[in-house]
Amino acid sequence: MRGWIWALAAIAISAPAMAQPAIKLPIAKGFWTNDNQKCATVRYGYIFDGTRWGSLYYYGPTGNLGPAAELRPITQTRAVEDGFTQMQFGGYDGAGYFRMKSLGTDRALYRVGAPFREGMQVTNEPLIRCDFKALSPKMQAAVRRHAPGLAVR
Repeated sequence: MRGWIWALAAIAISAPAMAQPAIKLPIAKGFWTNDNQKCATVRYGYIFDGTRWGSLYYYGPTGNLGPAAELRPITQTRAVEDGFTQMQFGGYDGAGYFRMKSLGTDRALYRVGAPFREGMQVTNEPLIRCDFKALSPKMQAAVRRHAPGLAVR
């Protein structure tokens, strides 16, 4: 019985990996944070590395713990109303949504919709993109660790 399990494992390992389809978002790759933050002192933001989106942050009372990363592969994007692009994660679209809209160079609006009893709760986060060199050495280290392709010297 174990023989067929090993055979399946060998086939899976030897099969060529399928390339992830190109993800099209209306924003540039990089580290994004809320527009009321300063890039040099920010402890929380979002990463878009061309295939993944999610948060990268330090936590604790003084931001001394971490870094933590919650990056998810984007499996599909599609245009939706009001000029937004909706991201899909894991091949499943639930009742909630994650959307992005460009507001110009290095500016974007991130919209999240979550279902509640009274209907959909929508939050909007105006974002700015921080140049890697403008981040603190601590945040640069976090980017290098979790999204090394964005660590440009």
